Amino acid sequence: MTETYRPSQIRQAYHHGHLHEALIKEGLEMARSGGAEAVVLREATRRAGVSPNAAYRHFANREALLDEVGWTAANQIGAKMREAAVEAQPVDDEERVVVKLVAACRAYLNASLTEPGLFDVAYRISDVGLDAMQDDRAKVSNLPDSVIRDVLNDAEIKLSGQADVHDLGLLLWSLLHGFVSLSTSGPLRGEETPERVEKILDVIRVSLHGAIAQA
Repeated sequence: MTETYRPSQIRQAYHHGHLHEALIKEGLEMARSGGAEAVVLREATRRAGVSPNAAYRHFANREALLDEVGWTAANQIGAKMREAAVEAQPVDDEERVVVKLVAACRAYLNASLTEPGLFDVAYRISDVGLDAMQDDRAKVSNLPDSVIRDVLNDAEIKLSGQADVHDLGLLLWSLLHGFVSLSTSGPLRGEETPERVEKILDVIRVSLHGAIAQA
């Protein structure tokens, strides 16, 4: 059932300075149902019950809204990864850092495959939005690669060979992103994914055991 919006309520929220957040929330809902292409500033204002002029005080154009929605979606995925890593507990003699990283990777796959629209918008941030990221640490604290690096750094591990924490984080993120892309918009779309997810996680687990040597 379509939600009924009450302009008077939203305008009251705007009066108290919450229109910015309200428009991002509407953008997330649009992305959830149709990916980045569904995020339209004018539609967000209509859903929020305000005039376009009011929205333009917060977002200069659609791209600006899309950037904020993308950051929010990416951080939501990363937050689930961080929570999973914190809660993960080793079984038998498996290394703690491996267990935490595999848990974080599983959370990334589950969140992205369950919400492909949010996954899509999380990777459609403009060059302007990426540049702005450099000046706003809050926007990168829960990005997937940041979570992976934090788990590695917190474990005070040593890596075999010439790899470093940044390289390993980038490798894991690339593997996860590639699999989700193939499964949501590539040649693997429409196929059963749970078994494939477990195989990907097995590959990650084995690779981590080979790359990590405890300090």
